[in-house]
Amino acid sequence: MFNKSLVVAKTNYRNMKLACILTAIVLGVTLIQDIIMLMLGSANGSSYRGIEGNMNVSFGNYFILLIILSAAFIPGNFRKMMNLGGKRADFFNGCALAYAIMTAAVSLVCVVLYLTYDKFMVSVLYNGGTLDVLYWFGWIDNGAVIAFFQMFAFLFLFAAFVHTLISAQDKWYGWVADILIIAVISVFTPIAPLRASLVWFFNLIIFNSNAFVQIAACLILAVVIYSLNKLILARKAI
Repeated sequence: MFNKSLVVAKTNYRNMKLACILTAIVLGVTLIQDIIMLMLGSANGSSYRGIEGNMNVSFGNYFILLIILSAAFIPGNFRKMMNLGGKRADFFNGCALAYAIMTAAVSLVCVVLYLTYDKFMVSVLYNGGTLDVLYWFGWIDNGAVIAFFQMFAFLFLFAAFVHTLISAQDKWYGWVADILIIAVISVFTPIAPLRASLVWFFNLIIFNSNAFVQIAACLILAVVIYSLNKLILARKAI
């Protein structure tokens, strides 16, 4: 079973060219911008310090774009794989494996770049720091290893949510899900008691002071949400 899932995961990766190209463009533009800023700063003085309070989005965080785009594009590979002789169960397991590998890789890259590239850029250019989810969500306070697992769990939940939502868009219940999400945001936000429920939920999956509770909550929710794909795939036409 694992070998079949791995084949599906590899096939999904081969069909992610557009997601990779778009992510590479964003990364390339950002890297060029950083190089230009460093060159301009160096030309203005030996310390080439940036403007006091200057901030920038962490370079590593742009890799998260790959997760977002992949979760939006991978569901579209279903019919192609079925026409090639694949099975629904293999597609279900293979996509989960693809997201697990991808989110682990992106999380590792983000942690490494935060501790190296971001630290360097802050020391020489962005005096105000970098806008990095590891810092702003408080994950890095638990150490690099725990932060990796926190980021992995959250990104896996996010990928499972986007994948499931996109997979359901060609059915009526997909549109119902869209309406419910919009309704929750519209209704819960202005009403204090309901807003408190939203705050509690985001504190659970993002800002929880207990890293292990946050990791467990994200993984459990990811499994529950992604499991809905079994029902969706069973009703999908090839």
